[in-house]
Amino acid sequence: MLQNKWKNRLAALLVCGLAVTAPLVAYAEDEDLQQQIDSYQQQIQEQQGVKADAEKRIGQQTTNLEQAEQELKKAQDELAAIQGQRKAVEGDIAVTQKKLDEAQKRLAKREVVFQKRVRDIYINGRLSYLEVVLGSKDFNDFANRVQVLKRIIDADIKLINGIKEERAEIASQKEKLEADRAKIVDLEKQAQAKQAEIEQRKQTYAQLLAKARTDQAGSIEKIQELEAASQQVRNIIAQRQAERAAQAAQAAAGGGGGYNWVQGSGALAWPVSSHEITSGFGGRYHPIYGRYIFHDGIDIAADYGEPVHAADGGTVIYAGWISGYGNAVIIDHGNGMSTLYGHNESLNVSEGQGVSKGSVIAYAGSTGNSTGPHLHFEVRINDEPQNPLGYL
Repeated sequence: MLQNKWKNRLAALLVCGLAVTAPLVAYAEDEDLQQQIDSYQQQIQEQQGVKADAEKRIGQQTTNLEQAEQELKKAQDELAAIQGQRKAVEGDIAVTQKKLDEAQKRLAKREVVFQKRVRDIYINGRLSYLEVVLGSKDFNDFANRVQVLKRIIDADIKLINGIKEERAEIASQKEKLEADRAKIVDLEKQAQAKQAEIEQRKQTYAQLLAKARTDQAGSIEKIQELEAASQQVRNIIAQRQAERAAQAAQAAAGGGGGYNWVQGSGALAWPVSSHEITSGFGGRYHPIYGRYIFHDGIDIAADYGEPVHAADGGTVIYAGWISGYGNAVIIDHGNGMSTLYGHNESLNVSEGQGVSKGSVIAYAGSTGNSTGPHLHFEVRINDEPQNPLGYL
């Protein structure tokens, strides 16, 4: 999982082959492993910070969502009120339309009367009024006839003015009708646009909330991995301390060690048939953790089940699962040199076993923190990671 973990762990594992002859070095290496545990704890604290930040963002986006929900509810209420106004206006429009229809009917009747009056004037001519006056028998008859004509003329003028007023009223009511309709349409569009904008903000908040929750889950997972790795190192320290005590007791009793020691040649062979480097030694952007970290070895292209060979003769000091590395093998070649082979599908050796150069020690795979089948290969000199290309 974490690229620096073997910087000190290898030293503790090497103790298994050197415990009898170098106990002081072994205990110093245990102290290095304790420093590795401290490093894990520091990384855990960093992830706790990431988790706290994610939880803060979760709180913020949850609040934003709640506010957006309240705003949406308010906008929905406003739209409902506007729609209520629209119904009221439509009721007024219906009443106005009824009045318009009635006014139109009255206007039509008056137009009939007016048109008849015009037609009579056209047929009889304006002389009919003069004839009425001149045909008077006496002054009283003349006065009466003038008064009648005056009323007729006033009625004609009143009729014409009434028609004009009716037409003006119809035009005014029609204009108000169109204005009311335009106002309702505009209000509804504004309310709908406001609802759409709030819905968009809700979607954005929901996406940010989902991202924060993903970050929170990722930090929790990393914390768990770091805690597991830290515990694994503690277990290794306890195990190696017990093994050293047993070996020391056995040596004091005159017995031999439990390892089949094999000295390496110091010249390393490629551990798999491919020489294609998919990720080099040194700083790199980690494809899983998403940040730049130091790469303690090299990644060599390999297919599932491809044999993995010992780069040189030596003693297997670890064969098993390591958090991040998956199924891994560590070989001590003597003279301070050790090699690690990670992400294997399965292992073909066990701890304490002596191997010769080229021996099949495992089969390649993609276990642990891996994005695909390959071999992670490390070379360490006196527990310091080296660029393997300088030894192959």
